Amino acid sequence: MSGMRSRTRRGATSITLLVGGAVLATATGIGGSPAWAIGTAVAFIALAAGAFVWAGGSGDTAAILGADRDERQRGLDRDATAVTGVVMVIAALAGAVISIGRTGNPGGYGVLCLVGGVAYAGTLAVLRMRP
Repeated sequence: MSGMRSRTRRGATSITLLVGGAVLATATGIGGSPAWAIGTAVAFIALAAGAFVWAGGSGDTAAILGADRDERQRGLDRDATAVTGVVMVIAALAGAVISIGRTGNPGGYGVLCLVGGVAYAGTLAVLRMRP
């Protein structure tokens, strides 16, 4: 059963990369950059293949990408996700401030700040209701 779950998780990681890459490559092509679209597609195919192979190996990253994680590896994944979120919030806030200074409008960075704030407040409310 564990082997089946591991293959499924490895496949899900690769499929997610392939679908995301296809969406990004399509948008790039529609935007008028067919060479960049092809390059994006090739890059995401390579990333998906690499993730599939890496997830089948040994070590912490392979376990996080795969399905056979222990408590320590789940903690590493959670902590890395939290640090990534903080860095992205700082980047969105800096972008909003710079955009306001240049144009008087926070633009897309303001939307990211709003989405992040709503997601944080919603998640906090849901987690507080858990037993």
